[in-house]
Amino acid sequence: MHAAVEGGRAGSGRTVALLGGDVVALMVFAAIGRASHGEAAGLGAIGEVAQTASPFIIGWLITSPWLGAFRPDSTATPVKMLRTTALSWCAAVVAGSLVRALFIGRFSPISFYVVTFTTALLIMCGWRTAFAWLTRSRS
Repeated sequence: MHAAVEGGRAGSGRTVALLGGDVVALMVFAAIGRASHGEAAGLGAIGEVAQTASPFIIGWLITSPWLGAFRPDSTATPVKMLRTTALSWCAAVVAGSLVRALFIGRFSPISFYVVTFTTALLIMCGWRTAFAWLTRSRS
């Protein structure tokens, strides 16, 4: 029992780092999207960017833990991280899209979801794979 508690503590810093990075990555995604539509996207618009990102952050937080996105065994190597992140994003983008539709009162054109899925997937997989590579090379 003591070893399990110790392992939980050791992994919690890693989980917090992953979670923080995920939020930043989704904020970057939202800022890119806002900028591409001529909307405010810089540091002065952090509140607006957070509002834009929030449905997908919520979707990520609801679905990704269930799919192993923070478990050391499924995120320990770059390949495992890439696979887990891609699977988790598939569920998160659906959940985030539903949350967004509730927020704005309608669904968007399919092109929005295709671009959202692809762009955020690349950003999330890129940052998380780099994280796995960097943390693996330190151990």
